[in-house]
Amino acid sequence: MKFMEVTTLRKFLTLVTSLLALSLLALSTIAFADHHVEKEKHRVLIVDGQNPYHPWQDSTPFMKRLLENTGHYSVDVATVPQKPAEQITDKRYPADASRMDEYNPQFGEYDAVLSNYSGPDWNNETRQRFVDFVTSGGAFVSIHAADNAFPGWVEYNRMTGLGGWGDRNEKSGPYVRWQENAQKMVLDYSPGRGGSHGKREPFLIEVRVPDHPITRGLPSEFMQTEDELYGELRGPTENLHVLATAFSRKENGGTGEHEPILMTTHFGRGRVFHSVLGHDLKAMSGVAFQQTLLRGIEWALTGQVTLPDVSEGQLSATEPIERAVPESPESDSTDQTAGIPDIDADGWKSLFNGKDLDGWTQRNGTATYEVKEGVILGRTATGSPNSFLCSNEDYDDFELTFEVKVDNGLNSGVQIRSKSLDDYKKGRVHGPQVEIESAPGEAGYLYSEATGRGWITTEQPIKDAFKNDQFNRYIVRAVGDRFQTWINGTEIADIRDGQSFKEGFIGLQVHSIKADQGPFEVRWRDIRVRPINP
Repeated sequence: MKFMEVTTLRKFLTLVTSLLALSLLALSTIAFADHHVEKEKHRVLIVDGQNPYHPWQDSTPFMKRLLENTGHYSVDVATVPQKPAEQITDKRYPADASRMDEYNPQFGEYDAVLSNYSGPDWNNETRQRFVDFVTSGGAFVSIHAADNAFPGWVEYNRMTGLGGWGDRNEKSGPYVRWQENAQKMVLDYSPGRGGSHGKREPFLIEVRVPDHPITRGLPSEFMQTEDELYGELRGPTENLHVLATAFSRKENGGTGEHEPILMTTHFGRGRVFHSVLGHDLKAMSGVAFQQTLLRGIEWALTGQVTLPDVSEGQLSATEPIERAVPESPESDSTDQTAGIPDIDADGWKSLFNGKDLDGWTQRNGTATYEVKEGVILGRTATGSPNSFLCSNEDYDDFELTFEVKVDNGLNSGVQIRSKSLDDYKKGRVHGPQVEIESAPGEAGYLYSEATGRGWITTEQPIKDAFKNDQFNRYIVRAVGDRFQTWINGTEIADIRDGQSFKEGFIGLQVHSIKADQGPFEVRWRDIRVRPINP
């Protein structure tokens, strides 16, 4: 072979090799890129707005964060119309039945609907749209008292399979129980009420269908933390598949039966997951609740569960395991809501000059406010309603710190993001209040002043962080719907509340007193705020 031919052949082979390498590189790059493409998140809608005896204002944000923290879900909330605050005589029933025609969530824009609702009936159009959503393949998840809802809505009861209360009885369908001797579920058509429960307590959940995608990765037995164990549920039981039960102890006010806890049904092309767990935040802190919800909603959406198996160390058969309220997945070292605020950092603005009440305006009541020895001194007035010294400026997202000393026997507080409106109770100050009270008491927890809602923080385990007869350092952070409080360095509250105002003034309260009490005094000093930029 001539030299020119050899050289040409070598060049040709080199070119082919280079092209082949480039092709493989391109293919690997495409594969790598495809591997790292983020999957589209499932869109979930939580419906709420009323759920008597169950703190839906706390549990909805909890479940929203629990789902969003997985990175697989984006969650919206559709709350039914609420009564004006002055018309709420019982905070358990805030939904406005007369305005249900306004409630028209677009279920078709979502992949799954999670119900945390048990209130007035939806309008016919909304109900039909929901039926169409599930029938056409939408996923539906019913949590705890959501199965109390809509006793007269036939399709809804076919979806949940079982329900309670709402005058349900033998006409609603049979009871469903696990018969231990026969090792199977049985239907009981005996007459009687639909729905009951004993006192809240931890209980053992027993898996009855271990080969279902939801239960396949769970231990055969595991404990749920303190919760309501529903019993005597009745319903159509159409396509009902009971996955797990729990024994309802008669000694605790229960039925003495193994009652359904986790269930599935099919309605049209839609899959339904029904869990009776989740009475309140305490119950939702149970890993049993969290794991079964995450597995249940994935199954309802896809028909399968890809979550890893849960070990007996994560779910124990001998003691309930709890996990704290999950925070935002973005919580990291750059999170502005992580940890206690540094009151010595830059950016703080003083709201009190130590000399006079410049920048403040008194609203409501006849209690007196004056500056004395570098503190704002509030003094009660017999016969006066609650009085408030309010900042002239409004604040949205911020950190607040102050020191306060209160006489034993006087209840006080600091309003945040509050308002005084001419068309609301003649200017009555209303909104979130951080409680000030001698120990033992509710100091540091949040109360919804003059709205009819009562306590925003329904869980109040810490009663002694406030030190009587001395100044106490309060720190408050409000960002979005999240409220955090500390007293003397102890974290008191960390909650989310979507119903409170997102901006408003800061107010120093002197509470009303009875005619035979007082006078009492409360003192504030070193009142500073640091706005948080979005």
